[in-house]
Amino acid sequence: MKINELAKTTRAESDSRIGSMLLVSGVFFIAVILVFSTTDAIPIGVDEGEMPPNIKGESHVAEAGDVWNNFDLYSLFQSNWTEGDYNATWFVVEFMSTDCPVCMSYSDEIEELSEYWFGRVQFISVAVDFQFNEEFTSSPEEIIAFQEKKDFEGCNHGKGNCNTRDGGPHNKVLYVDDRDASSMNDWGVQGTPTSYILSPNGIVVWNQRNNQGQDLIDGLVEIVPTDGMGGGA
Repeated sequence: MKINELAKTTRAESDSRIGSMLLVSGVFFIAVILVFSTTDAIPIGVDEGEMPPNIKGESHVAEAGDVWNNFDLYSLFQSNWTEGDYNATWFVVEFMSTDCPVCMSYSDEIEELSEYWFGRVQFISVAVDFQFNEEFTSSPEEIIAFQEKKDFEGCNHGKGNCNTRDGGPHNKVLYVDDRDASSMNDWGVQGTPTSYILSPNGIVVWNQRNNQGQDLIDGLVEIVPTDGMGGGA
């Protein structure tokens, strides 16, 4: 009899403990859901404060011959970056075209800025084609020639040599092939050149479209810290 009563008591206590554990687990699970549901997600977009769409494709480094490597913009970001971390890399994303006359003349500024800000800002030139215009079509060879300022007929509406563009070689600029205009469309780019400044964690902090009248260099000086840079700004 005592054994039966003890067994009943033990089962009752066990059931009570299990019930308490399930209740605590349920409360914890609900709390986790509430935390995730109330945390503000960063919207995807190209306005300041938004996370831009990812850019995937192939990229080329100057003087790498005809070798193109896989590129994933998001893989470059530091998600845990905090303001004040001066060792982090910022980004300039410039959509351009080898057939764009303005890009031909603007390339000297890209060269100067990428050289000056090297080590603090990674410049990324996204080379696009405009599918509706036969004069705005390029090739991997043409993109490389534009990047390295080498002899190649076909730049500037297909009527000029790539080595006639302004400035010197873009040795500090990573070029990405977007000839199918997929990333250009994702970012809503209407013309070239169009530039953006991204913080180390990938957030858009300067959008050329939203800062009419302000040059890229002004945005860099205003936003990107120069602490620890060799030359300063």
